[in-house]
Amino acid sequence: MAATHLFIDTSTFLTFYAFTTDDLEELKKVAGLIKANKLKLYIPEQVMDEFYRNRESKLAQSLDLFMGGGGSKSVPRFMHDYPEAEAFRDALKELQKARDALATKAKSDAAQRLLPADSAFATIIEAAGIVKAEEALLIGANRRRLRGNPPGKRDSVGDQINWETLLKAVPDGADLHIVSKDGDYKSALDPTSIHQFLASEWKQKKGSEITLHAELRPFLNATFPNIKLALDIEKQVAIDKLIYSGSFSDTHSAIAVLKGYVDAITWEEAKAIFDAGIANNQINWIGTDTDVNEFYRPLMAKFHDKTDFAMDMELDAAFPPPEEPPEAVNDDDDIPF
Repeated sequence: MAATHLFIDTSTFLTFYAFTTDDLEELKKVAGLIKANKLKLYIPEQVMDEFYRNRESKLAQSLDLFMGGGGSKSVPRFMHDYPEAEAFRDALKELQKARDALATKAKSDAAQRLLPADSAFATIIEAAGIVKAEEALLIGANRRRLRGNPPGKRDSVGDQINWETLLKAVPDGADLHIVSKDGDYKSALDPTSIHQFLASEWKQKKGSEITLHAELRPFLNATFPNIKLALDIEKQVAIDKLIYSGSFSDTHSAIAVLKGYVDAITWEEAKAIFDAGIANNQINWIGTDTDVNEFYRPLMAKFHDKTDFAMDMELDAAFPPPEEPPEAVNDDDDIPF
């Protein structure tokens, strides 16, 4: 399957330093999908610069909100004489103590770029690479700003640079997905859709479609429905490698990964693995090899109530149970008394 082409704007990356419905698992999925060649993410140099330029202010804003939360810090006068009021004040002191400790630790890690979000973003940059902003792109972006064409506004040029970078970097004919809540990308008639001017320009210049998504999680869930956790990516890649194995070496390397996932493999995945094991001679010709057999036999046992008689017969033929060693002969039995 061809890789899905994706652009994530700066504001979406920065939400991982704020209060967001997405979590870091989504960024880990993105990194895994890039490494598995299932996702092609474009990170313009402008996005990286904007990210690190605005990171500290976003962190400071989130910390201010966190330290200011927690509800009322005092007890109304009419409640003072209740025994529960003292318990409330004690609990509040513990809350404030824990909150101060958490904020102090977070500030320290933030200063050293040791936050989990820092690590996730760095991993994504390493996997995806950066698209440099060439001089011609900057000129085109400024011309776009002066003409008032979306995305972006006349008093800034960041969105225009990103758009010109995408027009240059994404291959012709490749559909592009954009994850952004930025109003400059949205249609005024339908906020869930891309701006009609941008859609028309993309169609004209690239010969393909462009789709807008407000959040990362729904996009990943819709595009990669079998990927629930980042670890699922490794499993799915190994399953695909096994199913389409073109050599004994491919089979062995895929099974080396999959042996650790037997408990996590679903029936739909197992059926595809069984069908491949029966049909692909790069698998069944080495069905008695120890690693192959020790992967297929437990999987067959796990789903014995799902397979039919015909499949059982074919699987047993391709991956027969290992022969039991012959019983040891006691020579003393042959000695007459």
